[in-house]
Amino acid sequence: MKKKALSMILTCSAVISLLAGCGGSATQPETSEGTSGDASAVENGEEVLPAEEDGDIVSTDVYYDETVTLSCLVDQNWLDSYGEALEALSEAALEKYNIQIELENKTNGSDGDNQVKTRLAAGEMTDLLIFNSGAQLMALNPAEYFVDLTNEPCMANVDETFKKAVTANGVQYGIPVTSSNVGGIIYKKAVYEELGLEVPKTWEDFLKNCDACKAAGYDAVLGTCGDAWSAQYPVLSDNYNVEAVETNWAADFEAGTSKVATTEAALRSWQKLSDLGQYLNNDYMATTVSDGMDMLVEENDVVHFFLTSQAFAIFETYGGDPDEFSIFPVPGDDASVNGYTVWMPNGMYVSNNSKNIEAALTFLEFYVSEEGMDIAKAHMKADGPYLVKGIELPEDTCEGVMGIQPYFDEGRTGLALEFETQLKGASCDQICVECISGALTAEEAAAVYDQDCQKMAVQLGLEGWE
Repeated sequence: MKKKALSMILTCSAVISLLAGCGGSATQPETSEGTSGDASAVENGEEVLPAEEDGDIVSTDVYYDETVTLSCLVDQNWLDSYGEALEALSEAALEKYNIQIELENKTNGSDGDNQVKTRLAAGEMTDLLIFNSGAQLMALNPAEYFVDLTNEPCMANVDETFKKAVTANGVQYGIPVTSSNVGGIIYKKAVYEELGLEVPKTWEDFLKNCDACKAAGYDAVLGTCGDAWSAQYPVLSDNYNVEAVETNWAADFEAGTSKVATTEAALRSWQKLSDLGQYLNNDYMATTVSDGMDMLVEENDVVHFFLTSQAFAIFETYGGDPDEFSIFPVPGDDASVNGYTVWMPNGMYVSNNSKNIEAALTFLEFYVSEEGMDIAKAHMKADGPYLVKGIELPEDTCEGVMGIQPYFDEGRTGLALEFETQLKGASCDQICVECISGALTAEEAAAVYDQDCQKMAVQLGLEGWE
């Protein structure tokens, strides 16, 4: 599609919905007759000098004569965290283009997901949608509702791992709107240095480190089972190691041809979870994540299994120097196989019902351009490497996040399972608590989880699980 540049004004639909404008025609700068190609163009009464590339005159961006309004549906949680970056992008784009963004807020959580599905089915989706990538995107049937971006310029520099999370049947549908987010083991560097411990590359070495911490009087592993959902991360963050052995794991699991309890690499994740019980703080069953973050900063706890988006945010709430901590991947059993399981950010998608598809595509291209990303990253904290090639982390990024970048550069990353399949047992968190507490053995917990997944598979209508 021909490139059309745009400018945008960030607005709130609840306040200025009356300002919605109609799409105007775009004008292409023309050179005057009788020139040798070095003439300037005129847009909206202002002279625009043509750009030069390798000594040749090339056309400038097309400019909309009339304001184009693009509506964008996004939930309030996302705006609370990243709205400042979106507003900065809007202000910058206003100087270059002529487009207006009209925001519509959707409800957070599952109610918001249902709202999206309802609007898609009714043909009432906004021009742009900011929504989950991975399995939740696939559940929307993107081929029916969103524009194919596979060969569009906006996808040229998008990280290959993110592309997997927005690809259905070989077709790509979205761009990343924030940084990545990895699962791993957050640790206190000072304690590791005090005890002469090295970052472990195998699970056996990790347990030896835990033994050393315990012997020195530390709580080797922080448990926060007062919030049961946090007990899942040792298992979920181990998916890189599972798929390093079972390369077709996600597809086989969803098809019902492979189960957790009967797949050695998948069962191993639950065995690792079971190993942790002996190293936890005494009150781990009552400790909430909020309590635990305070303990990690102020008390005797050494490591915590968590996501970088949540872990490094503790310093904004509880103080302390983020560089006192770092992170390493959940180790496998082979030191030569070492990488991160990655949680992907939301994507931005273009509705195929939009009357302004070309303008929307240009905005996506601007969003992931070097200029756009420089603006965005100045206004949003990075929880992991950016998912646009060539975009470096800001210099003030904490050391732990900086250390993740080489894993991305070297291709030592894999998706969390929830970005590859919509199949996840509803009781996963409670089963993990029972496993880490010793109420269930790893083998028992894996079998119970398979049963939990079977219930979900039947609800989803997946074949092979009946």
